[in-house]
Amino acid sequence: MLPIIYAVFSALMVLILILAYRKVLLDSAIPARERSKKFRLALGFVVGWLIYLFLISMTGILKDLSMPPKFPLLVFLPLVIGFIIFYKRTARSRVLKAVPRSWPIYFQSFRVVVEVLLLMTFYSGIIPQSATFEGLNFDIVMGISALFVAYFLVKGNKHRRLLYVWNFLGMIMVLFVAYIIASSMYFPGVWGASTPLVDLAFIEMPFLLLAGFLAPLAIFMHVVSLAQLRE
Repeated sequence: MLPIIYAVFSALMVLILILAYRKVLLDSAIPARERSKKFRLALGFVVGWLIYLFLISMTGILKDLSMPPKFPLLVFLPLVIGFIIFYKRTARSRVLKAVPRSWPIYFQSFRVVVEVLLLMTFYSGIIPQSATFEGLNFDIVMGISALFVAYFLVKGNKHRRLLYVWNFLGMIMVLFVAYIIASSMYFPGVWGASTPLVDLAFIEMPFLLLAGFLAPLAIFMHVVSLAQLRE
């Protein structure tokens, strides 16, 4: 049942993301041909990334826990490079200007569901308790606060600094959870264990969607919000 929930929720996030982007393109002052090109490019990137995750999952290469760590190199590093390129290239983007500033922040409320998924994954014996809100993971606070931040702080430019702080804090939260899971898998000695505390099923599909798609999606929305705050 849990794998089905992972797959369905991830598919729902993809659908929301694509529909929202389509709405933004229609509202932007961009010629129809260029809109179509941008939409196909975005759709191709999302689908391509999911196919990439599926393929590397099928090869089993991520299960190799020897150094250098495969997951950071094959999943995390490409995303970091992509996010940096996105941030630099959107300085004067008409599409970015068409995105309501509250949208990327409201979107972060999906992290509440992600935290519930993590808890269910712990109960299934796949990840340690420390990676959930019953342990050291407080990321659910970001998901809940997103609704209030989007409603009360986005209007005008009075709270720009607070929005910067909230976005950076949100990224730190995601990275901290990533550290908990990665160290529990590659360096269990940090947690006083002699064997990995993360079941290798977590880096297989569909569980890989959390670390390879849902968590990066949260960071991406922070990047979008920070890019908007530059203007």
